[in-house]
Amino acid sequence: MLNENNIKSLIASGEGYNVEFKVSIPSKIKDVTEEICAFANAAGGTLLLGVDDNNIVQGVVFNNAKRSALQNSINEISPALHCEIYTVTVDSKDVVVIEVPSGENKPYVLSGAIYVRQGPNSQKLTTVEEMRDFFQQADKIYFDEAPCKAIDINQDIPDGNINQFRELN
Repeated sequence: MLNENNIKSLIASGEGYNVEFKVSIPSKIKDVTEEICAFANAAGGTLLLGVDDNNIVQGVVFNNAKRSALQNSINEISPALHCEIYTVTVDSKDVVVIEVPSGENKPYVLSGAIYVRQGPNSQKLTTVEEMRDFFQQADKIYFDEAPCKAIDINQDIPDGNINQFRELN
């Protein structure tokens, strides 16, 4: 968990590849979730709600309803992603801190879309070429070579199919 001094250091350094500021909690909470998804698909990062683009702490009200809405939105990211969400008082104002780990099971998808960090910004991948580049960087380009842990070859595949496969090869 970050403390007030850690947060002040992040704010002084400004936004970047691993840090994003939002002056408020947007009414469209998905905007925050897109940033979280992008951080998970990159090296991870910290999102500070209650800090403006001029690095000034404005503070936010983060009640149970907003916390619940944010958590429900994060739960829409697939595969499941755990983020640390907490409030820290900075200069007598509340700042919501969302610490996002670098995902272990990339790509992380929100509403059927992949979001990534491009420098200090998050963007949605829209072209096949962008997606191909992302999968190559994530070392996930060859899905058909990944083991299927949910299958028991002795119980789930009929012997006839295995014999037929052997005959063809």
